[in-house]
Amino acid sequence: MFKYKKIAVIGCSGAGKSIFSRKLAAVTELPLYHLDLIYWREDCTHIDRTEFILKQKDIIKQDCWIIDGNFRNTLEYRIKVAELIFFFDLPTEVCLKGAMNRGKRPDMPCILPADDELKNFIVNYNKTTKPLVLALFDKFPDKKVITFHSHQDADEYINNHI
Repeated sequence: MFKYKKIAVIGCSGAGKSIFSRKLAAVTELPLYHLDLIYWREDCTHIDRTEFILKQKDIIKQDCWIIDGNFRNTLEYRIKVAELIFFFDLPTEVCLKGAMNRGKRPDMPCILPADDELKNFIVNYNKTTKPLVLALFDKFPDKKVITFHSHQDADEYINNHI
């Protein structure tokens, strides 16, 4: 039996967080929450920030969960209470390829275009968002963080540790 009950899966867009989260949920039988499903609507508009924060706070109050998604403005809420954090730290090229090649996804209610805004976010992730993530790891040094540098790392974890 998997001993962790509150798990955050974070990393750059296109890194493979959602695929890993679905696999993890299947083997652990923990409830899975995709932040994209909470934030985005079918018409590609989104809920407001206050509602998004409240929904996440409701989830993290539960006894067990896997929360998949980066959303840097609400990351601290999840990291603060997570027992285990999976951090996808993959090369920019891998993330770009992952984001540009996806269509309709089960973890997303609409199809957002792979536009310049998304590409720029991914290209700049290591300069802008990753330092914030690492600073949160420093802020909460007691958190168990497992970092993946490839999809193979993530697959091996599922196959060998659960």
